[in-house]
Amino acid sequence: MDNKYIIIITGDLAAGKTSYGKKISEILSIPFYSKDEIKEVLYDSYNIDNIDYESKKKIGASSYSVFYYIIEQQMKVGLPIIAESNFSKESIPFIENLLNKYNYKSITLRFTGDLKVLHERFIKREYSKERHSGLASNGVFDDYDNFYKASLKGKEFKLDNEEIVIDTTDFSKVDLENIINKIREI
Repeated sequence: MDNKYIIIITGDLAAGKTSYGKKISEILSIPFYSKDEIKEVLYDSYNIDNIDYESKKKIGASSYSVFYYIIEQQMKVGLPIIAESNFSKESIPFIENLLNKYNYKSITLRFTGDLKVLHERFIKREYSKERHSGLASNGVFDDYDNFYKASLKGKEFKLDNEEIVIDTTDFSKVDLENIINKIREI
């Protein structure tokens, strides 16, 4: 079996990308890397409890550099990988370059849902004690219009590959077994 493939997980804020990515990783035994989890590590290394949103964006930009480095290291040795982030059209050249350079195939899992429901979920998560302070948006996405614009930006990410769209408006209706079967078929 050819291991030269990457599963790209992207989609709307609060659509369950990280949670489902980890489940898929466990089931398929493929390493999972999340840009936000890298951002958390970088944020923690600064030992700062509270920084402004613009500084968090700079850490986020640095986390992308580390994220792409890890992806490339996996590809150099021909291993499969799951990469999760809120990819945008600016991500396309980086991903396409790596796919071509290492002759990798890709599949995109796009997590989406009713944006009103996702926004409510986002707000609840944003102000929960479990939310890492480095990922908190400092209220930027409390406004639905900003949340909506972020969603539109994420929809601009499109590769010339197979794509599975997963509606997570209601988590109880997500058929993970079906998703896994589709991934295996592709």
